[in-house]
Formats: sequence, structure tokens, C-alpha cells
Amino acid sequence: MIYLGGGWALTAKHVGEGEIHLSDETFTPELRSRHILLNVDGSLADALLFELDRSAVLPDMPLIPIARTPPRPGEEVVLIGWGRGRGEPTRWSDERTGEAVGFRWTGEGRKRWGTNRVLATGVWVAQGTWLTRTLAMRFDAPEHPDATRFEAHAATGDSGGGIFVRRAEGWELAGMMISVSGSATAPPGTSAFGDRTFGVDLSSYRSEILRWARPACANEEDDDGDGLVDHPEDPDCESEADRDERRARPPSLFLASWRGLAGLGLGVALIGGALWLRRQRGRSTPSSTSPSSAS
Repeated sequence: MIYLGGGWALTAKHVGEGEIHLSDETFTPELRSRHILLNVDGSLADALLFELDRSAVLPDMPLIPIARTPPRPGEEVVLIGWGRGRGEPTRWSDERTGEAVGFRWTGEGRKRWGTNRVLATGVWVAQGTWLTRTLAMRFDAPEHPDATRFEAHAATGDSGGGIFVRRAEGWELAGMMISVSGSATAPPGTSAFGDRTFGVDLSSYRSEILRWARPACANEEDDDGDGLVDHPEDPDCESEADRDERRARPPSLFLASWRGLAGLGLGVALIGGALWLRRQRGRSTPSSTSPSSAS
């Protein structure tokens, strides 16, 4: 799972929402807050957003920038997950390559990181009823020209882990691990050189993520229509975490003047009415009794 900041987290759909540990504290998901990400044709992707408990006091952590464009083929990325670790090296016979070389997985998962290069982008991965646009990476042997210094491959438990790329502006979240592929002849619980790791291409789902998981002052939209977008460009935004671009303002001079005139008009009317009533009461009224008859 990836904490995006602002109270929202991202994970693989097949993993589902769950507890998140931040700053040595555990936070539970908000019930009925899940949003499964969609492809442009409306089909479901293997990715979902969920909100953390709204009543909890979350640690003050920055929002993670989400890549606008996918990494280029050959570009190096960093993978961070909580899956099985690299165990003892192993060899086995493979019908296609002859002898395969790889590593057994450890029995338990742990938090770890490694690097790889993007092999291809725009790769569609089908998982049951889910169809997800992904980045593909290959696990290369140390002597391979594309191998990185800390060459890594995903394993069981890494689904929902982040894939980060470094750009001129800093680190960005480019993907999220969801699947691996390998040789059918490989022993269970192993990774072999040549296996693939697949991660959600988050640039393809970026607009939907921003719509749900970013506050108004960080969603790249001009929510109040003043021509200024988000913090710090919009002075109505106190921070990126501000949920409203519309800051409460005192009444304008025109409005205040109109209200003052209206109040003055009402006062004049009331005074005028009181004076009129007073004049009416001061007037004498002739008697209506008739004179007596002469005897």
C-alpha cells in the first residue's frame, strides 16, 4: 500500500484496503471510501483508492507527486515493497533456455527496495475481469548490459508497492507493482533472470487519482474560478492540504454600503411613520351629540 498524503492511500485491487502504519502508528481505512480506478472504456483496473479514518490525527506528511508521463524504456526506477526477500541461489532445467538461474524466496516478507529499468510501457495485463495498463521491467543477470546496481524483481507480497522515478523536479510516483511472470518450469517460490515485474502505469490513471485523493488546493483544478490554481498560486489556499479554494471574506465595500443605505432607509421610514401617527393623534375631533329641543 502507498500513502499518498492528505488522508488517502493507494493499493492493488486484488490486495484490498487495509491498515497502514505511519510514524509508528496504525490507521484503519474509512468504511465505504474505496474507489476502483477505471480505464477510459469504463473497465476496472487492478488499483483502488481508499481514505483513512477521518477522525484520526494523521502525521503531517507531504503529498506524493504522481508522474504525468510514464518512465521511458531504459529509464531506471526504484521499487519499494513488502514481499518475500531474496534467498539462496538455485538452478534448474528449462526447456527454452536449457539451464535457468534464479533465487528462492524467503519464507516471510519484509520491507525492502531495489532498482530496475523499464522494459516497455503501455503493456496491458489481464487478471480475471481486471485489465490494467502497466509498465514492464525485466530481472537481468549482473552481466547483462541493462542490469542496474541493485537489480530487483517483485515477489509475493509486493503487490501495492511503489515504483518511483527521479525527474528534474524530484522523485515522483510512477507505478504500483501488481503482477509478475516467469517460466512455467521454475520451481515454486523462485525468481529467475529474465522474469518480468508489472506495475500500474499511474500516469494513465492520474486524473482520476487527483479527483478523488487530492484536496481542492492540490488537485490541479481552478475550483473557485478565480484563474488561480492550487497552493501557492491561489492565495485563498493556506496549504496543499486545504480542502477549499474559497476562503471566507468580509462583505465587499459595495455590499456593505448597500446594506448601510438599506438600513438608513428603513430607519427614515420608521421615524416618518411615528411622526405621522403623532400628528394624527394631536388633531381634535368634533362632538357628534345632537342639541336638546325647546320646551
